[in-house]
Amino acid sequence: MRMPLPLKILSVLVLPLLAAIVPAAAADIAIPVQDADPALHALLPDAVRASGRITLVTDAHALPCEAFDDARQTIVGFEPDVIRAVTQKLGVGVEMTSTDFPGVIPGLQSARYDMAMSCLTDRPDREESMTFIDYWMGVAAIYTLESDTSVTEDPLTLCGLRTAAQSGISYIDMINNLLSVHCEKNGKPRIELSELPSRAAVLLALYAGRIDFALSDTAAAADLKAKAPKPVRMVANRFLPRSYTGFAVRKDDTALAAALQAGLKAIYENGTYDLIAKKWQLEPLKLEAPGINLATAQPFDNPKP
Repeated sequence: MRMPLPLKILSVLVLPLLAAIVPAAAADIAIPVQDADPALHALLPDAVRASGRITLVTDAHALPCEAFDDARQTIVGFEPDVIRAVTQKLGVGVEMTSTDFPGVIPGLQSARYDMAMSCLTDRPDREESMTFIDYWMGVAAIYTLESDTSVTEDPLTLCGLRTAAQSGISYIDMINNLLSVHCEKNGKPRIELSELPSRAAVLLALYAGRIDFALSDTAAAADLKAKAPKPVRMVANRFLPRSYTGFAVRKDDTALAAALQAGLKAIYENGTYDLIAKKWQLEPLKLEAPGINLATAQPFDNPKP
């Protein structure tokens, strides 16, 4: 089994790629159906084995994470491909339900669903009520209109500007506690932040000129640019942290967490994980091995303002 790379080495290998990564649409790569493993099936909670399925909640509105296909019948994306391969290995089905992001974590915590995925960032505060099974890396970037040349890779060019972020997501913390703190330490005004109910509302505000920039996943660049009514550009920022991303289950659901991690390890070892990453052109964001609650177990050494 491959072991995780030391974080300093990972930084050297990955960060130069992230500044330029602009994934295209999914490549025409078929993902093989996995053979069920009885030993892995036995790891599942009794209720899941009895029902023969895992119920999952997500917000299927952004590729390459997850989104509905053109017929709005099937949820597609990097994460759906991974969970389908994992559940096939575990010998059960998966039932995916999409809702607006503010309902994803409450839906999991209320036990309405067995697990959640939605490009969920593993954070220490979230680990207090959930267990994360991490298997890829998230990196944010600044997006602004192509016509606006005032925003550069110098973080101080953001000071005093207007932005917005979807309620409940990690970008709010990044803006308030990283970017604005850097502004204050350099005698500049804080960034003006508004919270909006959805990613779509944030992007509409950007296109309408009500905000000057927005944060979004580096991995979502191609999808965002393809759908934007006005040309946009992506700007790297050294204070935007790398983060772990993965599945989430309730903190007390240790059996399901162990089964999902074992299923992930199986598709790592047989090459399916690499194939899915290649399909969605996300190779620079892969983790060398899946892990539990890596935000606290193996935190990234991210720059601080």
